[in-house]
Amino acid sequence: MKMSGVAILFGVSVAAAAYLAYRYLGDASPVGRVTVVLRRETFAVDLADTPSRRERGLSGRERLAADEGMLFRFDAPARQSFWMRGMKIPIDIVWIAGGEVAGVEEHAEPEPGVPLWRLKTYTSPEPVAEVLELVAGTVTRLGIARGDAVEVKWGER
Repeated sequence: MKMSGVAILFGVSVAAAAYLAYRYLGDASPVGRVTVVLRRETFAVDLADTPSRRERGLSGRERLAADEGMLFRFDAPARQSFWMRGMKIPIDIVWIAGGEVAGVEEHAEPEPGVPLWRLKTYTSPEPVAEVLELVAGTVTRLGIARGDAVEVKWGER
């Protein structure tokens, strides 16, 4: 009887440790990469397609090249809200619905030292299933506007 109690306690401990590792360390699998074409410009972007990858996003990145970014993919279109928690670089946010730009947010700035509940939130202008984050200034540089076609090339690097 004493041994089965130890086994149960061990099993519960292992399950709790696995949950905490997933929740706080994130998805350990490699981040996928896809190619996004927007205004004849090609971007090699990381794919954030799981809850933990979306939560982590670009947080902690020291830099982002002009042809890099992150594509957030959601299961269904909805109004998406983003914040700059843990961000070190300013970005442009491109809201995507049905393969087209639904709106943009230019030059979202990091807010170091700001408590979570006071961080500015950026919300899509309509329900979207994809959100593209690019280095700040890209929207202006390329003249990205509502209605522009966005092509995501799955499985290509």
